[in-house]
Amino acid sequence: MAIEPNSKSEKYTEVDRISNLPDSLICHILSFLPSKQSVATSTLSTRWKPLWTMVPALDFEDTEKPNQRYHGNNNRMTFIHFVCGVLAVRKPVPLKKFRLKLISPNHSIHFHVRAWIYYAIGHGVEKLDLKLFLWRPFELPLIVLRCKSIEILTLYGTILLNCRSESVYLPKVKRLHLVKVKYANEDSFHSLLTGSPHLRKLSVWSVQQDNTMTLNICHPTVEWLSTINEAHDHRFKLEINVPNLKFISLVDSLYQFDLMNNVVKVTFDLSEHEQHANDLENYSHLFRPLADAQTLTLQYVKSPCFDFSLPMLNNLRSLQLQVRCCQWHLLPNLLESAPNLVNLIINKEDSKGPHELSWTEPLHVPKCLELRIRRISLLQFRSLEHEVELIRYILKNAKVLEKMDILTGLSDLEESLHIFKILSELPRGSACKLFLLNN
Repeated sequence: MAIEPNSKSEKYTEVDRISNLPDSLICHILSFLPSKQSVATSTLSTRWKPLWTMVPALDFEDTEKPNQRYHGNNNRMTFIHFVCGVLAVRKPVPLKKFRLKLISPNHSIHFHVRAWIYYAIGHGVEKLDLKLFLWRPFELPLIVLRCKSIEILTLYGTILLNCRSESVYLPKVKRLHLVKVKYANEDSFHSLLTGSPHLRKLSVWSVQQDNTMTLNICHPTVEWLSTINEAHDHRFKLEINVPNLKFISLVDSLYQFDLMNNVVKVTFDLSEHEQHANDLENYSHLFRPLADAQTLTLQYVKSPCFDFSLPMLNNLRSLQLQVRCCQWHLLPNLLESAPNLVNLIINKEDSKGPHELSWTEPLHVPKCLELRIRRISLLQFRSLEHEVELIRYILKNAKVLEKMDILTGLSDLEESLHIFKILSELPRGSACKLFLLNN
């Protein structure tokens, strides 16, 4: 019997295709790895040994215990030694990203962090991401606030911003994220915004600060704004005056704000917090400037006491209502206020707890439900009696509805089929398609 000259092992030989790629492409791939892993590739072969020194990104993270050690090249190095060693050996190539996440009780760490930031600025960093959780606040060096290369700036944690308007000039910054940052005074926050003339996207996460009770967001070019408030003090004010705004997200608590132009997409998270007598008036005030919104996401509170008047939302096309414990009593008011609504999503986030406030059929069928809405999605459906009644009401009165998606958390196929049979037999005012989906 003749023997074939080539065996399988000869046919299928291993080929190292990655090592044959150009240096620039390999360095680009390595830029998506933490620096610790990027440096580790130097042990793969002689071909790989120098490549990590030319990577255009640095990503350092030390969130372990202070005595945690880095192991590399058979040497035991502390995190500080590791970072300093990388910066000392790295080639002088432009730096696109510098990320530092650090938890440290070390009182002398400020000196090193400042030196590392100076290195990043000196190498033309475009994306600077600092997440610091230190024993005492780290005052941001003024060199950062006058950097002409930064395009995306993220400041997170125990970072102190202490500056005046004349000391800030960030001509390329388009995205600014401020998370739990401390401000020496109210002028520091304002100076940072005015010193970023081309800002487009802004995120602000506020915490309790005795020396800063008002944050004034006033900017001519910002289009995307997200705010989270952990300063649970009703004296705190967030004043918003952004004429070019297209999207806004407000999470947790009440704000005073003034919108000078149309907002296309809005997200409200009216979460639980200490309730005051004037909350109803404040919530009504929140909605008034949003009459031109096209997309609205509303996460409502548990308490049934919030029943405030809404303005007419004539431009609203898509509404997502996230409710808890089946308390979607705001839905009829929202539908009445949105006569041109086309897409409706109801997300019941919490199926546990009392259901004392559930679906109540309104006296009149909202215009949008009868003549406009074409697609409805119900999320976290549990086949409770009042949920079925809500679906019955919608299917009966939605004259132009084309599709209804119902997402359940059920794992029992037999139970799902039983529920689908019940829903399929409900009378419909249109020839819509009904889909029941399991998680």
